[in-house]
Amino acid sequence: MKITKLSGVFALLLIGLAAPGCGKEEQPAEANATVEVTATAESAIGEGAYVEEHESGKAAFNVAADGNVKAAVSGPDGKPIGEDVSGTLLWKDASGEKTLPLTLDAKTGLLVAAGPKLEADLTEIGYTLNVAGKPWNGTLHVPAGGTAELYANAKGAADLGLPEGKLGPHGGRIEIVGDDRLELLVDEVTGEVRVYVLDVDLKPIDIGERKVTLGVVAEAPQVVVLAPVAATAGVSAGAYLTGKLALAADPLKVTVAVRNAGRSAVALCGYRAGAAFAVHAHAPRVKVRVKTDWHAHAHAHADLKAKADLDPKVHVHTGAGAKAHAKANVNVKAPSVRVTPPSVNVQIKAPSISIPKPSFKASASARASAGAKVGTH
Repeated sequence: MKITKLSGVFALLLIGLAAPGCGKEEQPAEANATVEVTATAESAIGEGAYVEEHESGKAAFNVAADGNVKAAVSGPDGKPIGEDVSGTLLWKDASGEKTLPLTLDAKTGLLVAAGPKLEADLTEIGYTLNVAGKPWNGTLHVPAGGTAELYANAKGAADLGLPEGKLGPHGGRIEIVGDDRLELLVDEVTGEVRVYVLDVDLKPIDIGERKVTLGVVAEAPQVVVLAPVAATAGVSAGAYLTGKLALAADPLKVTVAVRNAGRSAVALCGYRAGAAFAVHAHAPRVKVRVKTDWHAHAHAHADLKAKADLDPKVHVHTGAGAKAHAKANVNVKAPSVRVTPPSVNVQIKAPSISIPKPSFKASASARASAGAKVGTH
């Protein structure tokens, strides 16, 4: 690719970018930028500049490992904008949040700021650029080596090569991060994220001592440190790394940092060294959300375990190498129940009822009257 250097205080990178798709089958890559490189920002902000494409232009950043920041802004025509430009950075690290002003350097025409030294695997840096009264907003997830490390790792991944649209054995997106091939996927319902480590044949292997951190730009920026999965039925400890993401849709950006045996590597999904990464409203999304059956299998295993706890005669067979869709063999023997009806002897005794005869006593006058009536003819 031919690069033409432009004269002036600084110039910016304009490039086309392709990002691999995702799904259950291989899909064509979607573009993340639209034009070829016509200029370089190396003379102004240094080699390894990272550029983001907004609807009204482009913003180039060079964040050094010591925390010094240089930024340059250009319009839709690629010409640098050096007037009526200002900005701020929202720097998040272990010590908390800091708001840093971006000031215009009269000598270079660049926006500059002095932040703290980069020490985390990923440091979240939000930015707001005020360009001719209009705000440009974005978020960077920067490794300890700065944007230069992000640039260098992208070049290394391109050298290794991977067929565009190639999916992992679980239907997830494959990213090359340093020497590792990772499969990344997120359950579209629960937000559970899993990262598998793959060998050169794209077969899953044990994660070993790897630590994986994700920087995600979606509805809101997120930084998530994944944890090794614990041993469960059908899954061995260390089979993958897992965590949780709040995603209503596929994210705009995903940055993956891997630390292993004292070494670190980083990759921005879909990014190519020397490319402008589109972050505007119409930019393509990073395809990581997929439909899985993880939730159903988790419920099924919980139900079987509950039955086993209630009845020791319930046996659940799930081999250590069982696939996620394999059915457990359940042997349930009905209990033998014998019910003897009780012996009931009920005696009902009729009540003794005595009704006295009425006693009638006639008065003397009544008797005389009765005798008179009898003798009269």
